[in-house]
Amino acid sequence: MAIEPDLLRISGLARRFAGANGICDVSLTVPPGSVTGFIGVNGAGKSTTLRCVMGLLEPDAGEIQLFGAPANAAARRRIGFLPEERGLFPHERARDAIAFHGRLKGMRRRDALNAADRLLERIGLGARTCDRLESLSKGNAQRVQVLCALVHDPQLLLLDEPLSGLDPIGQTGMLSLLAEFRGRGGAVLFSTHSMAAAEKHCDRVVMLSAGRTVFEGALPDAAALSPHGAEVVTSEIEGLVAAARSLGGQVVPLPAGLGEAGRWRVVLPRNITHPALMRALAEHGVPFFDFRPIEASLESAFWNLAETRPRESRVA
Repeated sequence: MAIEPDLLRISGLARRFAGANGICDVSLTVPPGSVTGFIGVNGAGKSTTLRCVMGLLEPDAGEIQLFGAPANAAARRRIGFLPEERGLFPHERARDAIAFHGRLKGMRRRDALNAADRLLERIGLGARTCDRLESLSKGNAQRVQVLCALVHDPQLLLLDEPLSGLDPIGQTGMLSLLAEFRGRGGAVLFSTHSMAAAEKHCDRVVMLSAGRTVFEGALPDAAALSPHGAEVVTSEIEGLVAAARSLGGQVVPLPAGLGEAGRWRVVLPRNITHPALMRALAEHGVPFFDFRPIEASLESAFWNLAETRPRESRVA
């Protein structure tokens, strides 16, 4: 039985900008039927990567394959794209806006209008097909924008922050639509800076930091890369460093301290327990206002892998 090719494969992608952040080494795959979270802080290069895939930017280096072959215009018509910059005209009617995007992908006018009506009915906006977009709430306008990406029945969805502006009910409805899309064999690349959204809705994850891929794989494999240790709030940094060193650990500063106290991440060897760290703090006379073991999660794994802080910020 033939193995289906990845719907998207990116290798060593680079796109640089004068005086601005770009990407320098992005590699990822999107297998059929998957929902892949594309994670990174603002400015990490997620949107730049998606624009390169869609042909809106020309890469400086690297390769993009779509559906098992080099990317071209015909292959890109099989993609539904929700860009970071929402591009609908306020005076357009919801039905016409969706149908217009279908026409851009090669649909006949009548087919595009029928598909727009069907999709609007599906998300509960069937009575508002002729409403102008400016009259819709932010959440409903966002839902219409997502329907613009779905109207031509694509095989691959590239979604840049698709849940932005949606209330919990709107998010549930939109995720149900995406589940149906996936059930038909489609795949989704879900770009977000929300670790919680990726952890909840994706089965694979690609982590991007400073324009580079730092991880690609299944969610459980990512969470397993979380650091071991604790977050400690204290004003006695010298004692904290000494206690960490005595256990073979190191200390990393974190934002949001408490008054004059600082917030610190103490990273420990895997064989050192949290009670051992608490005993070491007591032995070194370190008072602390808060002590929280680091939980294995996508967010803690991301910060561990991304190393967004320069190495000089590590105290020990």
